[in-house]
Amino acid sequence: MSWHNSSIWKIRRVGNFPLKIGGIYYCNNCVFPFTGQEKVCRLLEVSLRLRSAAKRCEDRIDGIPMNIPFPNVIFKTPGMRIAVAGDLPRDTIAFYFQPADEILLREWGLIPDEPFWPIRLSENLLHLIAEFRHLLGRFTVRGIVDQLDWVCLQIIREVCFQRISDEYQSDPESRIREAALYLQHHFEQKISCDTVASRFGFSHAGFFREWRRHFDCSPQHYILNFRLKVAALRLIQTDLPIAAVAAEVHFSSLTAFYRKFREMYGCSPQHFRVNAEYWKREFPDLNIP
Repeated sequence: MSWHNSSIWKIRRVGNFPLKIGGIYYCNNCVFPFTGQEKVCRLLEVSLRLRSAAKRCEDRIDGIPMNIPFPNVIFKTPGMRIAVAGDLPRDTIAFYFQPADEILLREWGLIPDEPFWPIRLSENLLHLIAEFRHLLGRFTVRGIVDQLDWVCLQIIREVCFQRISDEYQSDPESRIREAALYLQHHFEQKISCDTVASRFGFSHAGFFREWRRHFDCSPQHYILNFRLKVAALRLIQTDLPIAAVAAEVHFSSLTAFYRKFREMYGCSPQHFRVNAEYWKREFPDLNIP
């Protein structure tokens, strides 16, 4: 039996990855000491319940039992009421974000409408879980926490795409919208449209034909617009230099970043950062002092 809980909010990162986890938790073959006690979530938590001697998970969310098998995942958002049920041991890993990070995760389509579902321990997910555990307890090593930030995002992507696959619909509109979501998730990578088309069951011509039916810009511009939206969030949520924000969203040229940002938002990055009248148009629900 093992148990580990660490807060890593204040550990210095080497890079400027936009999503930084604030804490991690795992337990192997443990019974939760607070079983039956209802707690209100203050942070944004992603929890993977990997194994249990129990046949089903009956944890309560806002008073309603989950009633799903193990393994499963739950996205705990601020304000949600959670009560662990059952006294049988389980294996769990979890990681936490600041509440404000929910905005970016929603932009990426990584906060589902339904907060929990069963998952498969696929080869890729098992690899990511093993990497997660390997990085724990090594936080004094330079760059380790940066690696953990990235692994946790990959875990979220994997369980979300499992859900997409499980609920896969064959109609072209559903597939093209899932393709758009895939492009958002992988905006930091170079991915050809033919690769995406094949992944979602389109020919080259069919992919672009269906894309034009639902989007008023090309896939390339769709990714560019998303990168600029991520940059806009970083400008108002951090005090990072503008050059660092541009590098985070993979602009090799600061001049190009300024030009594209002004085209999208009608002002310079500096002006956007300090004038709520601009960023409130894009993020009306975001509250920044």
